[in-house]
Amino acid sequence: MNAFLIFVVRLILGLVFGIMIIRLFRPEWSIFHGVGAGLILVALAYVMAFFKKKKINKI
Repeated sequence: MNAFLIFVVRLILGLVFGIMIIRLFRPEWSIFHGVGAGLILVALAYVMAFFKKKKINKI
């Protein structure tokens, strides 16, 4: 799988889970808060992958 396809899959899953989490814990918040949470989840996935790759290359 190429990098763009992985990004699209992560983006879709991140948005879905972000919206679900926000709706579960804060139902009074709008869907835009869920989208924001999903984007944060995707960003955190890339940050963790960066640090994992950095740690593996150090060994």
